[in-house]
Amino acid sequence: MTKLFKWLRQSPVLWVAVILLLGVVLRASQLTLPPVDYHSWRQTETAALARNYFEEGYRLFYPTVDWRGVTPGYVESELSIYAYLTAWGYGLWGFNEVIPRVLSILAATGTGYLLYLIGRRLAGVRVGVLTVYLFTFLSPFGLFFGQAMMGDMLVLFLVTLAVYAALRWTRVGDGPMPATGYGASGWFVLLVAAATLGALSKLPALYVAAPLVVLLIVREGWRALWTPRNWLAAIFILGVVVAWYAHAYRLGAETGLSFGIWNSNKVGNWGLLLTPGFYRALIYNFSYRVLTVGGVCLALGGVLLPRKRQAEWAIYAWFFSVLAYLLYAGIGVLGQDYYTLALLPPASLFMGKALHWLYQWIIVGAAQPAGRRRRLSLVAAVLVSAGLLGSAYQGAWSAREMFQPLALSSGAYQAGQWIQKVMPAHEDLIVVGSSPPEGLYFSHRHGLWKRDHYLNAVQQLPAERWPYVLLLNPYYGEYPALRDVHTRWRLLGGSEWFLAYERGPAVDRSPQYSFDPPPQWAGELALLGYDLQPAQLVNQQLYLVLHWRAEKPPLGSYVSFVHAWDTGGNFCGQDDHQPLRGQLRTADWQPGEVLLTAYAVDLAQCSGDITALRLSVGWYHPDSGERLALSLEDSEDQLHWITVALTP
Repeated sequence: MTKLFKWLRQSPVLWVAVILLLGVVLRASQLTLPPVDYHSWRQTETAALARNYFEEGYRLFYPTVDWRGVTPGYVESELSIYAYLTAWGYGLWGFNEVIPRVLSILAATGTGYLLYLIGRRLAGVRVGVLTVYLFTFLSPFGLFFGQAMMGDMLVLFLVTLAVYAALRWTRVGDGPMPATGYGASGWFVLLVAAATLGALSKLPALYVAAPLVVLLIVREGWRALWTPRNWLAAIFILGVVVAWYAHAYRLGAETGLSFGIWNSNKVGNWGLLLTPGFYRALIYNFSYRVLTVGGVCLALGGVLLPRKRQAEWAIYAWFFSVLAYLLYAGIGVLGQDYYTLALLPPASLFMGKALHWLYQWIIVGAAQPAGRRRRLSLVAAVLVSAGLLGSAYQGAWSAREMFQPLALSSGAYQAGQWIQKVMPAHEDLIVVGSSPPEGLYFSHRHGLWKRDHYLNAVQQLPAERWPYVLLLNPYYGEYPALRDVHTRWRLLGGSEWFLAYERGPAVDRSPQYSFDPPPQWAGELALLGYDLQPAQLVNQQLYLVLHWRAEKPPLGSYVSFVHAWDTGGNFCGQDDHQPLRGQLRTADWQPGEVLLTAYAVDLAQCSGDITALRLSVGWYHPDSGERLALSLEDSEDQLHWITVALTP
């Protein structure tokens, strides 16, 4: 054991390996989760780019989106190298959403290791180890986006690689700085390549120019500003970046599809800088997302500490150029808080430097004879330890919050899984509500996206071209025409989170399975039949559509229900609700009017063979819970029983 501890003390790389391995384990906790967690819309957008590369040919310079309408889908966007690498992963191992998460984990691990190397070169081995430790465990954003289906962590890796390559090229940490010579040209080529790829992947990553220029000046003095080699490198980087974004602009002009690269309203709103709320949002983001309260204190402390090498000015340039970018993109930061992730690498270096200074101060003080200095050191040791533990707890709590699936996104996922089972393969789809990528991505469809209040516009589109419509979150959005749609279009299925319709004059509205004679409740409501689409469970949910007819004006607004019973006769699932979740009250139904109601019954609690499932159907008063009497047939419980045949 003694030899092991001695080996650990003498082998900092082993400590770094253990830290990074634990970081991989933490980030892999949700490896198989679909992109239904924090920023699911952004994750599905990136995932859709990757899947389209995979399915439509690996054309790197022609990214396509799902919400393409009748266009080829080319979109004005940044060059998603992350999505392209993911697509190649799909090609090698088959489509699996684990692949993009693994790619993000690898990018986060690589970034952590590069930060260790940078910290070691600038301030010593212990600073490097502390930096990678804080980067890996303290940042909630670092934990979450280090496994999310987004390319932001890969951008951080490329930016950090460019800074490290510049350090190697300038020979910082390699001993005395050479008076002449240019060092290994390979490192210069690498820094140019990494900076170029980073800016192609995310245009604001051009902030990396600030630390690179500082390192050039450290190496060559002010003559670096007119050295031809440096200008050629800058021209190359900017030339490639401008060429790509000009090409992307032409793609967007061709299709009308854009992520708002050139016409973005997220940047340049200087009036926002005079708004106190903007700074409160930034402080919250830094204290609870990018870092923690303790992390912010350490980072600020590291900024204020004296510098040992001129090259450390590069980290200051890195840190403050990111801050300048965040101020410039204020609207974007408020809407997409992951923009602030760019601050994490330089902040981690400052945190490592500050923690190392505290460690040295405590160790020196603790070695003093009994007295005030020693007592202060012991108190400081307790406070620093408590602060680190508290910050770790805060970071874990904040990260856990982001790892949780979102209800709306999970609902869109349920809808997409159901659509893949029911609608014809490759049939285009109109999605109304929510964000564009989620409904189409989870449905594995291309099509149109309309906002909630554009539902009326959908009715003007030709049903022959767009026969299927998916409404996401229909009961909580702005759907002024929902009742009209429900009476005009054929309801295919739905749940609390979605409704799916088929429309067109020739659509058959008769039920798949009919009852003759139809059961009636209180002589007011008759059950004509039901649809079962699909005839199997989707994520342990049974989707059913009941066809109701008003025999005479109902006297109240009733609640209908479908209850499930397993082979042992045990109750194991239900769905109770008013038609259209209260937006289509039975008291408003007209005699002879036929209305369809969708049910989604969770059968996770059912046991035994459920290929022949027994369902009970009925109505009750919402206030008293009293069931409506079943007429035309005898039933002690006022229930009509249905046996449905399911495929495994």
